[in-house]
Amino acid sequence: MANIFKEFSEEKYTTPKVVEEVVNKGKSAGAPDAFIAEKLIQESIIKVKEPQNVDFINLLSRIPDPHLAEIHVLALAKELNGIAIVDENITREVARIYNIQTHGTAYLLLRLLYRRRLSKKQAKEAIDLMVSAGWRLTAEEYAKLTKELE
Repeated sequence: MANIFKEFSEEKYTTPKVVEEVVNKGKSAGAPDAFIAEKLIQESIIKVKEPQNVDFINLLSRIPDPHLAEIHVLALAKELNGIAIVDENITREVARIYNIQTHGTAYLLLRLLYRRRLSKKQAKEAIDLMVSAGWRLTAEEYAKLTKELE
């Protein structure tokens, strides 16, 4: 799964807060994606960068639902004029309000599928693995995604 990130030519960044939540806490919990994320960071496929706009982070922190790591991802995406990869609907809504472009994890899989870097079977398997590992999406989102993979 780690190799698919190499397929994207764009610069890829995450934040120290995401590293703390996903990698450090995830490794302690034995989450497989934590080890994948750590490898991607060690190989500089994903770079770690701290968002600089503390005022914007503080503004977003007043909103009750997004996690601090998601807030940092949005802040960094805004600073870099990039795309935030987030799956939580509330975080996407906050991003929309502040004109931050977002996509979800499924978008990455579909991009690989359309580029013929992933077969439909591989994409379905990846989605099933993510769902069994706790990835959440609504029934409507799941139906839409599986229809795309038919």
